[in-house]
Amino acid sequence: MLKWFEDFWKIERSRRLSFVFGALIVIGVFLILIGTLSTIKITPYRTYTNNNYGFSIKFPSYWKPVHPKGGAIIVFVAPRQNDLDTVSENFNISIKDMPQAMTIERVSDTIVNQVTGTFGQQIVISEKNPVMLAGRAGYRITFAGYDVRVPNPNPIQYTAVWTIVGSRVFILTFTGQQRDFPFYEKKVNTMINSFKLFTPEVREK
Repeated sequence: MLKWFEDFWKIERSRRLSFVFGALIVIGVFLILIGTLSTIKITPYRTYTNNNYGFSIKFPSYWKPVHPKGGAIIVFVAPRQNDLDTVSENFNISIKDMPQAMTIERVSDTIVNQVTGTFGQQIVISEKNPVMLAGRAGYRITFAGYDVRVPNPNPIQYTAVWTIVGSRVFILTFTGQQRDFPFYEKKVNTMINSFKLFTPEVREK
């Protein structure tokens, strides 16, 4: 009988030790996971809604929304990264009225031709593809603009995407230094993918 109790407690002791080691492993994995998550920066977003033109978009909460007097409908300005940052990265939404009905292909050809005509040999196009924007057929272009008068220039990178709504073209454009684009790329794509269209409010005249 005593031998049975002795064996029993040996087994229980072994189980307790296994439980303790197992618990330590779980705690260790948990602490590693917490440490990893603490190094990941999660960008909080806010939603901007424009009822007059019928669209909404998410933007980083620490970016400043600005309503310019002309040109774009809304501009989201990113804070400067440091004192040496000479370019304020920004994301803007503009709306252009079409004088006549046009397909997305024709609109896209017109915009691309305007871009290449304006910058000439001073640009390098890295992306030029049909895409979907807010559930509609659209187009996206990414290019870098150089100043050929400046030796070793730091190019400005543009990413623009657009779609047609009735007789209007909605154009979303990000502008920033090319060297910093990897830092903003995920935010830019999040903003583009969050863009939504809805029926605008009709104001009584």
